[in-house]
Amino acid sequence: MMGRQTKKAVSGDTHASLEAEIGAALRTAILDGELAPGARLIELELATRFNVSQGTIRAALKFLQAEGLVEYRPRRGNFVITVETSDIYEISLLREALESLGARLAAKRIDDKGCKALEALLQAMRIAAQTGNRARLTELDFDFHRTVIEISGHRRLMDVYSRLEGQTRMFLRLTDKFYQNPLDIIELHEPLVNAICNGDAEAAFQLANRHADADAEDLIESMR
Repeated sequence: MMGRQTKKAVSGDTHASLEAEIGAALRTAILDGELAPGARLIELELATRFNVSQGTIRAALKFLQAEGLVEYRPRRGNFVITVETSDIYEISLLREALESLGARLAAKRIDDKGCKALEALLQAMRIAAQTGNRARLTELDFDFHRTVIEISGHRRLMDVYSRLEGQTRMFLRLTDKFYQNPLDIIELHEPLVNAICNGDAEAAFQLANRHADADAEDLIESMR
């Protein structure tokens, strides 16, 4: 997997895009479990694998530090984060607060363009669920909530949510196993789309507010 991503990353036109693409490849490796929680990320080894400088790797790792997927430990280096029960509670609570506020605000300013965007994402999620493409479904799940917050028009809310991106993606990957039938995920999102598109701000808030709580409880129980 990382080999395929490497080839793509090295083809970047600018140094900045190269760093971003390598960061994306490392993010995928972390979320897919190829780079395990707690694994040390050695710059020289990564630079050799990607055929780039250690400075480029260092910059790529900073993207993941900002997302909360990589932790820098002084005099020890960079490590993939580990997820404890306290982390699950915090990520779930913060994600729920941001997404429910985004849903409420989105419902207040939704227009045809925004509604079509959400319906298109829901349909793409439905196709991914029907074809058993769970990795794609997880990516679309995150894209859905990010789009809701974009529709809200609250710039600072979007900034904060972006900083939680890596941890939210990891949360979604970890909780995917609790949905034996992936179509259940669609049934969770469909009422939320309807509430937002109908301009029902309070219903949208309530639906989004309890969206992640049950998943967090199931994940914590499985960790015990």
